Amino acid sequence: MNKSWYHTIARFFILLLVQIFVLDQIHFFGFISPMVYFLFVLLVPIRIKLAPYLLLAFFYGWILDTFNDTGGAHAAACLTLAFSRDLLLGLVYGESYKLQNLKITRSPLNRIILLLILSILIHHLVYYFLVIFNIFQIITTLKMVFLVGVASFIISLGILMLIKPKKRS
Repeated sequence: MNKSWYHTIARFFILLLVQIFVLDQIHFFGFISPMVYFLFVLLVPIRIKLAPYLLLAFFYGWILDTFNDTGGAHAAACLTLAFSRDLLLGLVYGESYKLQNLKITRSPLNRIILLLILSILIHHLVYYFLVIFNIFQIITTLKMVFLVGVASFIISLGILMLIKPKKRS
């Protein structure tokens, strides 16, 4: 196992524990509970094969579903995000990302922000449409996607800036 896999395993447990024991207990304005666990799905090394990656994303979401009693919404959102990661990376970095040894945390800030916004949008849309699951509450669903998305974006960007390697001068 190389160093990146140790970082991946550490991220798996740290983000999971932070989400379950800290962020799920916080409710800004009574209903905004930020989600940052999806960062794990984004930060898994790009070289991983698709099938194990999708299984890992499903398993990760399933663990959160077990703790939050959300009936598969986290697993479906993680799986959708994992399935669409190649598309998102292609949109943000161009098709040349496959030829490079891309590490998202070493990317320029504007690329990180764009990737985060698109990932949060996909993840939160799937999650909240499955949790609320009522076409008559589409405004409530979109409001939750936006408000929780903003909170998730701020905290996720902070986390990524903390783990981003410093430039050597």
